[in-house]
Amino acid sequence: MAVKAKRPYNATFRQEQANATRLRIIETARRLLVSGAYSAVTMDEIATEAGVAYQTVYAIFGTKLRLAQAMVDQGFPHVVEAAKVFDEARGSLDAEVWLRTTARVFRRIFEPCADLVRFMLESGDPSLLERHKQSEESRRRRLREVTEALAQGGRLRSGITADDALDVLWVMTGPECYWKFVHQRGWTPDRFEQWLGESLIRMVLEKS
Repeated sequence: MAVKAKRPYNATFRQEQANATRLRIIETARRLLVSGAYSAVTMDEIATEAGVAYQTVYAIFGTKLRLAQAMVDQGFPHVVEAAKVFDEARGSLDAEVWLRTTARVFRRIFEPCADLVRFMLESGDPSLLERHKQSEESRRRRLREVTEALAQGGRLRSGITADDALDVLWVMTGPECYWKFVHQRGWTPDRFEQWLGESLIRMVLEKS
C-alpha cells in the first residue's frame, strides 16, 4: 500500500498569515482605542472585533501597552517621506515658498496620523507621552531650518525674531491645530493647508 506523502510545510505562507493577523489586530486596536478611552478598551474587545481568539492577541502582544506601541510604530513611517518636501524649498530665497511648503509638509504628516497623536496625548501612559515629546522636539528642529531661512531672507516682520517665528510656526503647525480644524470642524486637508500657509505668511512676514 502506497504511503501518502506529507504535505510540505510552507513557512512563507504561515508567516504571511501571521503578519496578516497581526496587522488586523493593530488596525482594530487603532479604530477602538482612538475613538474611546484608552483605559476603557480591553484586549478581549479588540480580539472580538478583530475576529481572533483573545489568546492570539496576548500571544502576539502580551499587554495592551505593547499593542498600543505597535500601533504607534506602524502609524508614522510616512513622516520621513513627507519631510522630504522641504527639499523643494531649499535654496529658495522666497519666504512665502518656505511657509507654503511648511504648510504642505505638516498637512502630509498629520493627515494619516492626527488620530494617533491625539491618542498618545490622551492615553496618560508615560512611555507614549515621552514618545510624543520626542516627536515634538523633532518637529521643532525641522522648523528651525525654516525660520533660519526666513531670517536670512530679511522678510520677518519688524519686532519678530527668528526664535519668535519658530514659536509661531511650532504652535500653528502642531497636531492639535490640524485635529481641531479637520477632525472637529470638518475642514478638508486641502483647505487646512491653504489656510495654514496664508496664515503663516500674514503672521511672520512683512508685506512684499
